[in-house]
Amino acid sequence: MKIIIWGHKLHTHTHSYIHAAFYKAFRNMGYECYWFDDKDDVSSFNFSNSLFITEGQVDKKIPKQNDCLYVLHNCNGDEYGSCRRIGLQTYTNDRKNDKGHIIYFDGSTLTMCWATDLLPHEINTDLQFNNNNNKSITWVGTIGGGIHGNDTELNPFIEKATKNGINFYHSNPWGNPKSFEENVRLIRESYLAPAIVGKWQKENGYVPCRIFKNISYGKLGITNSKIVKDIFGDFVVYSDNTSELYDLAAIKDKSITHKEMKDAMEFVKNNHTYINRAKSILECFNL
Repeated sequence: MKIIIWGHKLHTHTHSYIHAAFYKAFRNMGYECYWFDDKDDVSSFNFSNSLFITEGQVDKKIPKQNDCLYVLHNCNGDEYGSCRRIGLQTYTNDRKNDKGHIIYFDGSTLTMCWATDLLPHEINTDLQFNNNNNKSITWVGTIGGGIHGNDTELNPFIEKATKNGINFYHSNPWGNPKSFEENVRLIRESYLAPAIVGKWQKENGYVPCRIFKNISYGKLGITNSKIVKDIFGDFVVYSDNTSELYDLAAIKDKSITHKEMKDAMEFVKNNHTYINRAKSILECFNL
């Protein structure tokens, strides 16, 4: 069986990093993988016996064949006719099932949160922690306003860091894309690596992939998200007030033990990589 990622090419959209992570994971699992979009000429490609993963903004020209399987994130399933397919939705409060699971399949839709982009063997639990001599924090990702923005939640954290002599840098993936390896390095060298969500994400229980990434890279988990706290428990520092969150994180970062950090990384390594997510997809199709 071939795995076809049909959608956002790398650095063209925030979802491109999810497609990249699925591509990496399935290849590591030994599958023959391809990554196409609507601009590619695929007229001579044999798509028979393929599993497609796509997203609703970029599936206009996706081949639709009854001998293939489809994983559809925010797509119009009716356009796929009799093709065998499942929906893919990210976990939010309204997707909570009666057992409280954040990853589950209800027979037609797979609900999950995203994951770290590191594979299990890339998560180095022998890293040296507590880089307290660093005087800067690097935020890798988007900062913005609006209903889904995060600036109002992030700014108090930045202000408290600045008052404590810590510089805050923003590495914008759209203005100056960096390699995955460079992003990992920036986070590892950062004094703190917060996973701060915006107001909408906080109120609706959206789980950011940033928390899985930061911990897997070897940094203390820091969040203003209650659902993240529920998932990670004592593995993360939590406060709804992000100014207070800075103070709590600065204290914990000085005292965290190697065992505590290693246990947090092992939790992500065992449960929240794209290998885990890929296996969940395959299980939906009994593969």
